[in-house]
Amino acid sequence: MTTAVGCTLREEFVMTLSQLNFGETLAAGAVNALLTAVFIGIVAGLIVKRYESIHELRLQTRELEHQTRVALRTTYSQLLVAQRHSRQASVQLAQAGGESSDPDLAKAAGAAHDEFINHYHGLNLDASAEMWRDARGLRKILDDMLNSARSGDAPGCEQLAGHARAARQNLERSFRVRLGHEPLQERRDLGKYDRGPGN
Repeated sequence: MTTAVGCTLREEFVMTLSQLNFGETLAAGAVNALLTAVFIGIVAGLIVKRYESIHELRLQTRELEHQTRVALRTTYSQLLVAQRHSRQASVQLAQAGGESSDPDLAKAAGAAHDEFINHYHGLNLDASAEMWRDARGLRKILDDMLNSARSGDAPGCEQLAGHARAARQNLERSFRVRLGHEPLQERRDLGKYDRGPGN
């Protein structure tokens, strides 16, 4: 039944086309061409719009990464300065005999350490997992340095200062990796201060 109806419609359509005069045939062809062009235009427009959306997303992602890298570089630079000040202030306090011998130096060492902690938290916002672990290792060493300095343990504080420099080098290495650069040095072993995965 359906096949018979389809055949009948096809026959009527062919008969209708055959009944058109030359002008009407041209008009039908022009309408057909116009509809095809409109359809192609719509499809092309959708494809272009999709491409533009993908391109815009890539640009936004690239810009966001650029802003993150700029912020990370700035915070990293500030952290380097702060960790050096914290190290120096702790060594100075330890050499002076500790907190009971020089309360002013103790206060300055505490303030320098607090400044480091502020930048430490800022760095961790955009840090990779490896950077985060290296920053944690550096923080633990500086915490212990300050405690040694307050108690007046100059030799212990000096020894920790060496560990802090190695920890800073490890952080520099992981920072370069985070930015997509080749590391310039091997990781330093920090012993109990090494904050590898699981520590």
